[in-house]
Amino acid sequence: MSTEPTLKRRTLLKLLTASSLAPAALPGRAGAFPARREPGLRRSGRLGAEAVEELPSICDLCFWRCGILVQVRDGRIVRVRGNPDHPRSKGRLCARGNAGRHMVDHPDRLSAPLLRVGERGEGKWKRISWDQALDLWAEKTRQAIAEHGPGSIGLFSHGLASRFMNAFMLHLGNPNRAAPSFGQCRGPRDVGFQLTFGDGPGSPERHDMARSRMIVLLGCHIGENVQTGQVAEFAEALSRGARLVVADPRMSVAASKADRWLPIRPGTDTALLLAWIHVLLAEESYDRDYIQRHSIGIDSIRRAVRPCTPAWASEVTQLPREAIVEEARWMARHRPAVLIHCGRFSAWYGNDTQRARAMAILTALLGAWGRPGGYFLRSRIPLGPRACPPPHGEMDESAASGRHAFTHFGVAAQEIVEASIGPRARIKQWVFYADNLAQSHPDFRRIKEAMRRVDFITMVDIWPTEGALWADLILPEASYLERHGDVYAVEDHPRPFVALRQPAIPPRCEAKEPYWIAQQLAHRLGHTDCFTQPDVTGYLDARLAPLGIGYEELARKGIHQLDEQQPFLPECSAHRFATPSGKIELFSSTLESKGHDPIPRFEAVEQPEPGWYRLLSGRSPYHTGARTQNLSRLARQAPQNSLWINADEARAKGLRSGDLVYLENQDGFRTGPIAILATAAIRSDAVFMVHGFGSRSPAMRFAHAKGISDNLLSSRYAADGPTGGTGFRVNFVQLVDREGKEIGGTSERSLREREAYPKASDLAPAPDLPDPSAAKPRADEAGEKKPLDGKKPQKKAEDSPGVFQVKPEDSC
Repeated sequence: MSTEPTLKRRTLLKLLTASSLAPAALPGRAGAFPARREPGLRRSGRLGAEAVEELPSICDLCFWRCGILVQVRDGRIVRVRGNPDHPRSKGRLCARGNAGRHMVDHPDRLSAPLLRVGERGEGKWKRISWDQALDLWAEKTRQAIAEHGPGSIGLFSHGLASRFMNAFMLHLGNPNRAAPSFGQCRGPRDVGFQLTFGDGPGSPERHDMARSRMIVLLGCHIGENVQTGQVAEFAEALSRGARLVVADPRMSVAASKADRWLPIRPGTDTALLLAWIHVLLAEESYDRDYIQRHSIGIDSIRRAVRPCTPAWASEVTQLPREAIVEEARWMARHRPAVLIHCGRFSAWYGNDTQRARAMAILTALLGAWGRPGGYFLRSRIPLGPRACPPPHGEMDESAASGRHAFTHFGVAAQEIVEASIGPRARIKQWVFYADNLAQSHPDFRRIKEAMRRVDFITMVDIWPTEGALWADLILPEASYLERHGDVYAVEDHPRPFVALRQPAIPPRCEAKEPYWIAQQLAHRLGHTDCFTQPDVTGYLDARLAPLGIGYEELARKGIHQLDEQQPFLPECSAHRFATPSGKIELFSSTLESKGHDPIPRFEAVEQPEPGWYRLLSGRSPYHTGARTQNLSRLARQAPQNSLWINADEARAKGLRSGDLVYLENQDGFRTGPIAILATAAIRSDAVFMVHGFGSRSPAMRFAHAKGISDNLLSSRYAADGPTGGTGFRVNFVQLVDREGKEIGGTSERSLREREAYPKASDLAPAPDLPDPSAAKPRADEAGEKKPLDGKKPQKKAEDSPGVFQVKPEDSC
């Protein structure tokens, strides 16, 4: 039964665009920086009436990696502006990119190696030298490998700076590497598309959005994450009349501009996708020539989705049947220039690879893969060898072995966490590399237990995050404006290009570049076949050699574009896809061989009881996860988060916007307070907050205790079968007061929206769908799940983190 109207397009608002070796054998020993060529000729520029030096580089405050020009005067960065020569960002720069320079001289920065002298979690260290730090790290690493193998080291990493350390761990034969970009963001999505097309959608994604005639967003919040090039292409498409449809429980910024907002019931997106596929096949309105030429499995898909009628999907999703049919017909009219946007944050409910598969199959039926207005094809860029050669022998055992077959980047983080706990734990050492587990991975209680048990923890970062409170050894890394990165090769663009991140100024205090840090560890362990160039500029020269350019030329230009390659499929000839069959695989025998459904099917997820709300989270245009809240310029714009709640629900509870409440989740974890935003722009069975707030590190003085952490309330997760991606959206919260008493009241709308899924005996469900009325709540793989009703043991949201007793600025 449909309970929500659909909303038509509002007036379009203009989008803002924007074995150890002797010291002499170690190149660049810790006592001094290695000799290094200066970056290429610095451009001259102006800041007001004054002359400045200007260096091209790339931003590092989100994955879009916009081109920047860094202006320097008297050895200080005075401004960062967008680089108009960058093919994607074209001179645009968001608030984060503009404010990034303030992390360079930030008083809270880590500035010297630190060794723990108190208990883990207590926050007490002493300053040591780099040689002492690196010798200790190498000793602990050598011991772990000798006793337990290279897979006994768990690496948690994030961002381009961690590539060198990841390369070394891979060289050692260590598969136990985790990154939130895989486990929470792209893993299930990329695998779903790879299984279908033989390639993922790219990063940034290969959307030909500016030429799309129709754009479909499912839980994707364009504009709120401010990826400048994407926002500009989105605005261009809408200005040219592209139809926009948004399926989202919340009216996001993008949904406010939609021709139709579909306030879908959380957890039912796959049902909607299957119904759209059903309509295209039943009405024979799909791209038959494209499917016949390029794909296999259409008959299997047709049989599988026959029961997935719009009427069935309407009952499951609580969307009008007519709206479901109408949008499928709009897609058929506008194909192939229809973009089924793949999104980025894809780990939701534990069935996420199959949802991505449904998106990919719908894309194929519309003929939109490798076609203008849909997805363009990957280009290829020839580069020289990486910093470390492949492993000499077999890889060590993966922590995910036997559970998740499709982990093309290491493993999901919880696999390392669980393999660090218990009498048979095989992970003995952890490395945090620019990854803050307290904010990026679920069930922090299990993470804390694991951190208490592992033998040694090393952290490499810029900021003293929560991980610093638990680390045995802390190493300060240079900021993105003070370091080189590996060659940034952008194959996900019609005209491929390479870009360079280079230091505008030397690293402050005792911070070091990532190449140097990884090199020092590798050579102390006797792996002199890694990082063979004395410094990173020599490595970059070798990397760029196949392109006929060198480091100095790229440092001077910042960007080097290659000739345009063929971004689209040939119209009148066959194309071999990188799948086992060489075709688009609508039916995946690869999935079937691993024990998974070869065709997507809808799986019911647990729904909240009255008085409880599904916890949803998203992004702020002023912040990048939890990485930027400590920058005062950004914190002033968005100092903390608020809680979106349906206006009818708030009214039933006697609440108004601005009132402060506490939140308690299904496992009894409570945090707060947080101000509510009562709005009609969200369903009544869900609440929403921006992710990344509520830092628990006292050393992060601008971010500490500002807002609340959605991650703290994510004490359970649902692991995606193929990838192990951790679905966060299986957590429920209730509103309580300071003493923990529930703030009562439930609207009639909420009671309707919490109706059970239709039973199999009432409507035709997807093939082999179990009776949802008999479905049990998804188990928390990290521990016993607590019931949503009844009395729950009261827990503190987090142990007191202690005091950071070595201030970073004191060591500089």
